Amino acid sequence: MNKEEARKRILELRAKTQYYANKYYDDDNPEITDFEYDMLMVELRNLEAEYPDLIDKDSLTQKVGGHVKEGFDKVEHEVPLQSLQDVFTIEDLRLFDTRVRKETEKDSLNYTVEGKIDGLSVALEYVEGKFVRGATRGDGQIGEDVTENLKTIKNIPKELNEKINITVRGEVFISSKDFEKMNEEQEILEEKTFANARNAAAGSLRQLDSKKTAKRPLDIYIFNVQKLENNEFNSHYEQLKYLEKLGFNVNPVKKLCNGIESAIKEIERIGEIRESLGFGTDGAVIKVDNLDLREILGTNFKTPRWAIAYKYPPERKETILKDITCQVGRTGAITPMAILEPVKLAGSTISKTTLHNEDFIIAKDLRIGDHVIIQKAGDVIPEVVEAIKEKRTGEEKEFIMPDTCPVCGGPAVRENRRSSN
Repeated sequence: MNKEEARKRILELRAKTQYYANKYYDDDNPEITDFEYDMLMVELRNLEAEYPDLIDKDSLTQKVGGHVKEGFDKVEHEVPLQSLQDVFTIEDLRLFDTRVRKETEKDSLNYTVEGKIDGLSVALEYVEGKFVRGATRGDGQIGEDVTENLKTIKNIPKELNEKINITVRGEVFISSKDFEKMNEEQEILEEKTFANARNAAAGSLRQLDSKKTAKRPLDIYIFNVQKLENNEFNSHYEQLKYLEKLGFNVNPVKKLCNGIESAIKEIERIGEIRESLGFGTDGAVIKVDNLDLREILGTNFKTPRWAIAYKYPPERKETILKDITCQVGRTGAITPMAILEPVKLAGSTISKTTLHNEDFIIAKDLRIGDHVIIQKAGDVIPEVVEAIKEKRTGEEKEFIMPDTCPVCGGPAVRENRRSSN
């Protein structure tokens, strides 16, 4: 690819990633899987690395996604809430270790490895041990004041065990069990189900009415000290243990590791047990434990240079698309549902999932009787990825959205919809 081709592709990728980031962060309504978005970001990052003069400050490789929702007061974070650089191979973890050891002039480093919680990042401020304000990450610099909503979460202490001034960072989430229950209730009410637990949590926390937030099963894990008055700690892991003593609900999936190989073993162990953790996680975070060494390594505008996130590959299974039925919600919207040959995937048996809409079926060319690939990438709801077209026998049937409502018999109307002729 020459420079002009790279320029065009970079502009295309920036537009795509910004659009999908807005759907994910601002609308809490993702249109593609996390893995698909990650791959777009990897391609964009690689192209910008090859042609650094094409890097733009507005690229999502250079800034955190997310904006302040209208109706909330703005909060300027005294300590920025940065995002993490994602990697997808074990070799990338070793390259990270090589870099940080070279820059700190250390033969070996201690790392804290933590499970990456799939939720919405927030900062909690305490003055004299009392909770005074809470804000979303937003763009990392400016977030939304959601103090009243956060007060409805029972695992956020209103008062600490010590009268100190401290700001901590945590992740608001909905447990896997509670998320499944929420969607079951949505189905009973014939209302739209939530795409994934992360966006259900984000949408719940960003309600303008805290009474609505209080009805949602939100939880939180704290994973970082942003600011601590008279800080005497030099170890991130020791800070986490101190936060537990203060009364915070700290991320339980954490381990202090001596050297990169020990850290890699812990990351692999978390990958093996992640479906039993009770909360959504699509990766693990590895952090330099020594706080003085973090100062040497520094940060970029968007990411710290002393930490990195390893993303697990999405689990995929093959099954058969036995049928496509239509579900009618309270608003009258008709949603096609895939009826699948039951298959065990990521710790649960999957027998059906949403196909979203007619465009989704057309784009993936799905037919009744197809062998299909489904996946879960940190989400509770599985996604139909593709049809295995080479396994078609010719007996597969094309699906056409109904012309009449399956419930009331009235006409089903959509602009520019396909004809059944």
